[in-house]
Amino acid sequence: MDEKLTDETLTREQAMEVAREAGETGVEEVRQQGRQAMARAGQTVEQAKTMVRNIGDQARAAAADPGATAQELARRARDQAGAAGDVLYRQGQRAGEYLTENVNEYPLTALLIAGVVGYGLAYLIHTQWQGQISWRVQD
Repeated sequence: MDEKLTDETLTREQAMEVAREAGETGVEEVRQQGRQAMARAGQTVEQAKTMVRNIGDQARAAAADPGATAQELARRARDQAGAAGDVLYRQGQRAGEYLTENVNEYPLTALLIAGVVGYGLAYLIHTQWQGQISWRVQD
């Protein structure tokens, strides 16, 4: 029985030694994983700092030279206005050509239309002028 007890004691001691070694290995593994996680977190923080620094530099550059930004906007507006002016000029030119062709083809009709338009404008001006005189007389 003493042998059996000694074998059990020995086995318990061996099991405890294996458990202690496994625990130490586990603790070391956890420490290693913690160090790796801290290193990754540090890299992420550095990347975030770099991004924020770059954005700040861009904002400072834009704020430091608002004249350049305004000049760029003015240049774009000028280019767009020039393009719109060219389009309007071409449309006006085509309308003029169309009108010239129709007047040359139908001169009597063109003369009658011009007379009607002139009479309409004269009537509107005369009516407005008469309304102003009657308004002044009533005062």
